[in-house]
Amino acid sequence: MPTDVITAVDETAANILLARGEAALGTRTAADSTSFGPFGLSYSASAGLTGGVMRFVAPGTVAVDDIAVNYTLSLKLTLDLSFLDFCLPRICIPTPFGNLCTPKICLHFPTIPVPLSFSGTAIVSADFGLSAALVSGDWVVSILIQQVRKLDLGLAATALVTAIGAAVVAALAAVPFIGPLLALAAGVVVAAFGVAALTGLLDDIVNLFLAGLSIELTRRPQVIVLPANGPNDPPVPFTVTALAAEVQSTDEDELVLSADM
Repeated sequence: MPTDVITAVDETAANILLARGEAALGTRTAADSTSFGPFGLSYSASAGLTGGVMRFVAPGTVAVDDIAVNYTLSLKLTLDLSFLDFCLPRICIPTPFGNLCTPKICLHFPTIPVPLSFSGTAIVSADFGLSAALVSGDWVVSILIQQVRKLDLGLAATALVTAIGAAVVAALAAVPFIGPLLALAAGVVVAAFGVAALTGLLDDIVNLFLAGLSIELTRRPQVIVLPANGPNDPPVPFTVTALAAEVQSTDEDELVLSADM
């Protein structure tokens, strides 16, 4: 069947559609848990997308560079402090009636929760494919993520280590008898949540938001009604039976929509 209507969108116009699509996408959420040695971490996270520059790569790739993934994490650390447990040595003094010994005294430290909030921005560059699908009576043209080419967390992991250290020290300060062991305990905990480990965690969290990402660029009704043009020319409905989206490269790269009616 021949194509009845062809519409082309250049990169300038497409970047306007991208910004609208990001705004319409709103906030995405994710939640999970993991462990760092004897310590646990659960989180809930939310993120939104802003910015990015779209480039067309014929025939079917839309490259988007420097998307900002703005995320907020609600973290809950579970700190098992049993590694600090110790018993005081018993002291015995010999007497004519036998040894007189001090009682056995052991200190057992609890498992404590440490809540923490953290926000950051990751810069992502990714390649997307094109999709044109009929959804509830509308033709929807979207870009679907295929691969992440670059993920830059900036200094987020280092900042998160610092925030965890401060939260851990504050939480430990409230634990009885831990004062003399505070520096040791905080050092062990912060070492477990090191920069490398948290870089991997943040990578995983950001990729959760990107997995299956679809950004709607435009939506048009399947049935298009041409308005009346005088009393003898009534409104005329047309039904778009098929819609295809592809990148074409001529004197400039363009997103081309081809419709059959």
